[in-house]
Amino acid sequence: MIIAWSGWGWVTFPILILGLVIGSAVGEDLANNENLGGAVGGFVSCLVLWFWGRHLNRYGREHTMWAVPMHWWGVTFILFGAGTGLLVALYPT
Repeated sequence: MIIAWSGWGWVTFPILILGLVIGSAVGEDLANNENLGGAVGGFVSCLVLWFWGRHLNRYGREHTMWAVPMHWWGVTFILFGAGTGLLVALYPT
């Protein structure tokens, strides 16, 4: 798989992974043995992507990963996470 980016787009996935890892490590025993730290960390990293991507695009150069602007990756992963959370809530094990 070829990874194509422009500008600062290459930091899109490291930001997401870093948010998930830090959130999981910090929020281990958050609410009755439910590890919600990863979800919170992922949400925060998506917000960072949105605001930082929008800020960087003000200077006229595109910052993309696979031709998708950096800030839209944040929105995509927030929607994916919300959908996954909804499925977990609807179909508990």
